[in-house]
Amino acid sequence: MKQSCPATLDRSQLAQLYHKLAPKILRSVQRQVSSAQDAEDILIEVFVAALESASFASLSEHDQQAWLWRVAQNKVIDIYRRGHKRPSLTDQFDDSSLEEISSDPEWISIQHEEVDHLAQLIGRLPPLQQQVLHLRFSENLRCAQIAAKVGKQESSIRALISRALKRLRQYHQEQEKGGHDYGLTE
Repeated sequence: MKQSCPATLDRSQLAQLYHKLAPKILRSVQRQVSSAQDAEDILIEVFVAALESASFASLSEHDQQAWLWRVAQNKVIDIYRRGHKRPSLTDQFDDSSLEEISSDPEWISIQHEEVDHLAQLIGRLPPLQQQVLHLRFSENLRCAQIAAKVGKQESSIRALISRALKRLRQYHQEQEKGGHDYGLTE
């Protein structure tokens, strides 16, 4: 763990972001995890990550906010990967809280950015991998159905999907390491 933050990071700006976003991020995370302690830990980890990030200070305020939301969501995903039981949606939300989330402009903006980013990453894949992913995840076809459509064996389709997902993970990891440019310039 780093002992000091980059010299270019304005701590007062981060403090302002904390006061502005922490309650919203905490509420959102609390809805997604099973304990208040986990939610508070995630909130702390998000802002510690900002302090430790070499590229955070160079982002615009809007990009910093999006970065903080993305890190929070990734931390929630990490909890599920470690095996915590995910509460059902009916346990987490009532109708009014779903409306609150779906009408939050920041949340909507973040979702649009993530969809655009994923589309850009998918666009970097070879055309056959793009087609197979589209058929599998957009049209919900099974591997056997996809194989019949594209004239390949079912085992080849499974391998194509696996390779495409692996490549998307690699692209995403490159983006995370490289900052906010998403590694999309080639």
